[in-house]
Amino acid sequence: AKCQQKRIQINADQNSKTDLNSYYKEMRVNVYFGTLFLFFASIIGKVFGIFWIIAPIVAWYISLDNERKEEITETNRRYLDEIGKRTWNFFEDYITEENNYLMTDNYQEDRNSKIVNRTSSTNIGLELLAIISAYDLGYINFKKSIDFLNKVLTTVVGLSKWNGHLYNWYNTKTLMPLIPRYISTVDSGNFVGYLYVVKQFLYENKNKADL
Repeated sequence: AKCQQKRIQINADQNSKTDLNSYYKEMRVNVYFGTLFLFFASIIGKVFGIFWIIAPIVAWYISLDNERKEEITETNRRYLDEIGKRTWNFFEDYITEENNYLMTDNYQEDRNSKIVNRTSSTNIGLELLAIISAYDLGYINFKKSIDFLNKVLTTVVGLSKWNGHLYNWYNTKTLMPLIPRYISTVDSGNFVGYLYVVKQFLYENKNKADL
């Protein structure tokens, strides 16, 4: 009886830590600052305030144990693979020597010049992830993925920087930072995260025979 009571208590404690109220207790600082921003900040601050207030709800929902698992049908699998290949083809078309192997920021169908000759540190990081994903999905072999990564990172090493940080925007043709020059903590943070992914990818595949 004591063992059964102990198991019930353990289950109760576990459940108490995963309900919505517990998330609001754990993240009460978010709610506090979110409320302050909601009442005393500018419009943008109010938006951030709302996000902070609902953050515990988002965290709680993500943590829910989703027991419903559905198998991907073969038709859907082929569709997803086609989308993946088309997405990679877009990157492969523009990661070229002409663009110094830097991915363009955007592409517009209804313009004469469909691409813009600028890129950001986030865009560069995303193209690194696209290369790794293309290898993981079997669209390119390991040797080609390393060749792409080497060309992109070689360009990055040669870019003008401020105290080691990439500027937020560069011209993909001239490699000059765009005016006004500034550093974005968000984009710089994104880029560092992407570099860690590249580092892990290289570490996991360091013994590849086809290198």
